[in-house]
Amino acid sequence: MKNLVIKSIVSVVIIIAVFFAIQFFTDENLSLTGGSIQLVIVDQEGTTVFDDELLFYEGDSFYDILNRNFELTCANGSYQADETCSYDFQSFGFQGKVILGIKNDDFLVMSDWTNSFLSIEKYNGEVYQLTTLGVSNIEFMDQDQFKISLKNAWE
Repeated sequence: MKNLVIKSIVSVVIIIAVFFAIQFFTDENLSLTGGSIQLVIVDQEGTTVFDDELLFYEGDSFYDILNRNFELTCANGSYQADETCSYDFQSFGFQGKVILGIKNDDFLVMSDWTNSFLSIEKYNGEVYQLTTLGVSNIEFMDQDQFKISLKNAWE
């Protein structure tokens, strides 16, 4: 009987620890204030098709900024195109949306996820560096600069 109580307590502690670890590693980076970011979008030919400032508001994620300003195509659970962007990936260390395409009235930049992908890079003051977080979790602040470009998966 005593062993059963100890095992139960240890199990509950482990479950709580795993829950907090998942919360820690899957933080959403939401803005604490309003501001603007600079965004450059480059198409498959290497042509800059968009270069402008985008406003964000308190509580926005990077995905929210893009979704408010562009028509997005996201991946569903099978990495097929989903224009509703209704699917959120949920796994240890990652949560959120995967963007396959971005467009407005003037351009369309679309990946096929097999041979190409949308690269999101953040300017560090000297060069653009590939972000290591998904579009729902990218950290940003007022006046940050980003570039989204279509990249060949095999290069």
